[in-house]
Formats: sequence, structure tokens, C-alpha cells
Amino acid sequence: MKIFKHLLVSVLVLAFVGSPVTVFAQQQSEDEQKMMKLWMEYATPGENHKYLEYFVGKWEASAKMWQKPGDEPMVSKNVGKTEMILGGRYLKSYYKGEMMGKPTEGIGLTGYDNFKKKFISIWIDDMGTGIYMTSGTLDETGKVRTETGIWDDVMTGGKSKVKLVSKIIDKNKYSFDMYYTQPDGKEFKTMEMIFTRKQEK
Repeated sequence: MKIFKHLLVSVLVLAFVGSPVTVFAQQQSEDEQKMMKLWMEYATPGENHKYLEYFVGKWEASAKMWQKPGDEPMVSKNVGKTEMILGGRYLKSYYKGEMMGKPTEGIGLTGYDNFKKKFISIWIDDMGTGIYMTSGTLDETGKVRTETGIWDDVMTGGKSKVKLVSKIIDKNKYSFDMYYTQPDGKEFKTMEMIFTRKQEK
């Protein structure tokens, strides 16, 4: 009688929740669904990617560069073209102009990492052989993006902390400033650029 009761309880439990194999399959399916949901959230462009669309187009830029505090700036003109790639996930930029009196060109890539909750940028150009990386966030206005990074300092053989600030001025103009942290800990603006959207004729 006792054995029969145990068997009856077991049958009723299995009838209610399913077989052990079925329960495992359901749990596995739920875990897979959860992982898929997380991956989709990671992979789907959002508002921060929408912000990057502002920069799409052709641009003309006036640039000023300082080698050290107190110097007269070196002035140059640049042109650029930017586009969103890979389904609106990344902003690809191509610029050419002058740097220290010599022709130069460079390519940039900026995206927003949904996992890290940060903008991440890389830059390469023909003035060196390195890849420059920065990361950062937008301010509360949604118009000022500040990114920082640690770059190799070729002149000293060490490292330099850099800060890049992009500020939307209006629908057709934005600024870009670059700052280096000097050995005494003070920031020094080494570059200032004003970008104006090139109007199509």
C-alpha cells in the first residue's frame, strides 16, 4: 500500500510538471531565449546610434594646431565625408587636408557599444603607423561627446592622456577639440577644428 502511494504521487507530479527530459528542455529553451534577448539588445542600434547620424555628409573644416602652450597656431583646411555603415551601427569618416604643412589623410570609425554603454572611436592616418583609440559618453544635452584615451607619445617614448570633445553647434556646424595632459597634470589644447556641412548644389 505504501509503495502504491509513492507511485501515485510520482505519477501525479510528472503529470503536472512533465517528464524530467521535458523540464530540462523547457529550462534550456528559456535560457536560450534569455540569451537571445540579451544578444538582440546588444546588437540593435539605439538612440546613441541615431545621434551619430548627425555627422553623415560632406564637411569642410578649418583647423588650428598648437605644438606647445603659447605658440602661434598652425592653420589648415580639411575636407571630409562620413557615412553610417553596417546597418547604422558605425560612423565611418574619411578626411584629407594638411597637417604641419604637409598633405595628410585619415580614416575614423565611431560606434556606440550597447554593452559597455560608451562611444568607442578609432583613428588611423598617414602621419604614423599606430591605431588611436578613445571612448566616452554624451552629456545631458546630447550635443557634447567627450572621449578619452591613453596614446603612445612617440617624442618621449611614454604615454599621454588625450581628451577629445565634439560639440554640435547647429544642424550644419560642429566643433572638435583635442587636449593633451602635460607632465604637470594640466590640460593643453593642441587642436581646434570647426566643421561646416558642405551644401550640395
